[in-house]
Amino acid sequence: MYVSMTGFSRAQAQASWGTLNLEISSVNHRYQEISVRLPREFSSWEPWFHQQMRKKFRRGKVQMRMEVLWAPTFKMGKINRDIMSSYCDELLQIQRELGQAKELELEKIATLPGVLDMPRFEDSGEADSLESVFTRLLDDGAAGWQKMRELEGSHLRDDVLGHVEELEKLVADIENKWQPAKDAAFTAMRERLADALAGLGEKLDEGRMFQEIVILSDKWDVSEEIARLKSHISKFRSTGDEKEPSGRKLDFLVQEMNREVNTLDSKVADADIRWLAVDAKAALEMVREQIQNLE
Repeated sequence: MYVSMTGFSRAQAQASWGTLNLEISSVNHRYQEISVRLPREFSSWEPWFHQQMRKKFRRGKVQMRMEVLWAPTFKMGKINRDIMSSYCDELLQIQRELGQAKELELEKIATLPGVLDMPRFEDSGEADSLESVFTRLLDDGAAGWQKMRELEGSHLRDDVLGHVEELEKLVADIENKWQPAKDAAFTAMRERLADALAGLGEKLDEGRMFQEIVILSDKWDVSEEIARLKSHISKFRSTGDEKEPSGRKLDFLVQEMNREVNTLDSKVADADIRWLAVDAKAALEMVREQIQNLE
């Protein structure tokens, strides 16, 4: 399956204490890397998000960011009347002792330590249901993220297979040109040997000549490289049709095909075949660039 490492999604979940917004974004990376940013109230859940997200992909650099919009009723502080009354009594007594008569400003007194009790999430009745809320939020976000990656992967697939088809045609051209080129090379070599020996007044030993040709043919013959290239191309196509993300496998197959083309290029002296090998390398490079974007 062609699944891009690049993707983005947003998801939202509602609870009585507020609204959660989750963003998941990812880019190319050789290994699996996850970054999680949570509101400080949920910072202890970071390992849980790491663990859950690791199950959803194999490689790529993923950033997950969560924000929370607290419900007004949840974030509203409560005034501790007993403590506020104590502050007022103490301040009035000090004013009388100093002979000052001044009205107390309740707004300022409310900012004194202990007067205003801010709610804590741990005190909420829904604290125990957090895992359920987070699971639903993460599943929704990951589903949208995966859908975008698969869509991007389908576009990459079309481009990659176009270059693979081009490579396949080049290999077929090389195969068609190879046998005539091989025969021509052996005939030319036989003629050069005969001319050289004639110039030295020696006679060509046909048996020895064919023995040398067999030895040279092992060095020149590229039929094995062509056969392996065709096999790798077939495997490349079938691997891309598997249900699991196949970026690593495809990357390995591209390396193997590139090795065969380089070997073929080093063996052949025919100019036309060598130019076809250059074109094959260019097509493989285009495939490799796109494969680097796949999971």
